[in-house]
Amino acid sequence: MGVYHFMGLGRAVGAVTCAVDYIEKAIDLNNKPNPNNEIIRLFSGSGGINHDENYRGKIEAIVLFTSEEVINGKLPAYAYENCDSPGSVRDEVIRNLKKTWQHSNHHEGRKIFWVEVDIDDFQDCFKKVIKVARRFSPDGKQGKEIWCNLTGGSNSIGQALLSMSGLTGKSNKQYLISQRREYQKAVKVPSGISIRPNKDKYFNILPFWKTRFDMIYFYEILLELDELDADINTRELLSRLQTRGRGSLIFQDLSIDDFIRTYMMSLYSQGYTNFERSEQPGRDKVKISEEGKDFLNQDFTMTESFILEELLSNSDPDIVNDSKNGSLFIEENLDK
Repeated sequence: MGVYHFMGLGRAVGAVTCAVDYIEKAIDLNNKPNPNNEIIRLFSGSGGINHDENYRGKIEAIVLFTSEEVINGKLPAYAYENCDSPGSVRDEVIRNLKKTWQHSNHHEGRKIFWVEVDIDDFQDCFKKVIKVARRFSPDGKQGKEIWCNLTGGSNSIGQALLSMSGLTGKSNKQYLISQRREYQKAVKVPSGISIRPNKDKYFNILPFWKTRFDMIYFYEILLELDELDADINTRELLSRLQTRGRGSLIFQDLSIDDFIRTYMMSLYSQGYTNFERSEQPGRDKVKISEEGKDFLNQDFTMTESFILEELLSNSDPDIVNDSKNGSLFIEENLDK
């Protein structure tokens, strides 16, 4: 299962290409002897609990949310390093991504999906981000792992990506790359940057949101695991959740396969649980991690967002069907 990176895009090419270059460099270092702990943690949950490939975390596709002008090649890119007269944003993004992936040992099968949004309309951005996430999400038909780059594009796009991540739990990681003045013209990771996520002051992973939806889907599981503070198999954990307190209503009709795929894989990908796979269904061992305990101990204010919850809970049924028929997307294969 490859990773789909959702990103906003304006006129700054590097907001996309620097992020891709960073991930590629991190993957290469992760496959060399003795990678640093920050890189190990970045990819530790990538691909799910059954995934064990040489290039864990490989980018399969970039999903770019942007304006009609960018998609149609009408908007020139900002000048960038060694390019004072760039072409259109679209052409420059493609050119620089191909350069990055041509030097990669794992470049085959790369795609870009261009998604047109009204960059100043949060509701439009959010509705389309939700549609696309439903199409590609780990518990959907496509079964893709999603990461969100919150660096580029308009504020409305960034907030839509962040809202989708927090309210649905469909994005495994949310991250930002540095926008310091000396890096703003870069289209590759600056040479002075050591690849150490959250430690290099360049690539920063955001913590997973606590919202009402997160409480419903994840918080009860972590509370149960925190109370146990010991290994438990997934079938026994589900049984406890089905018979105890509020969780009994949430998890009552779940099969063990749906429980693992929908909830446990997401918590594992966030780094909030440890997971030991078993060949016997439901015998997988799970335990809360130190990161999961830190998550529970954070102070927070529960913010009710009824409009967004209404959209997520009672969406027009055409949203799912519309997202499956591909009408939102322009797909581009970068192998060509």
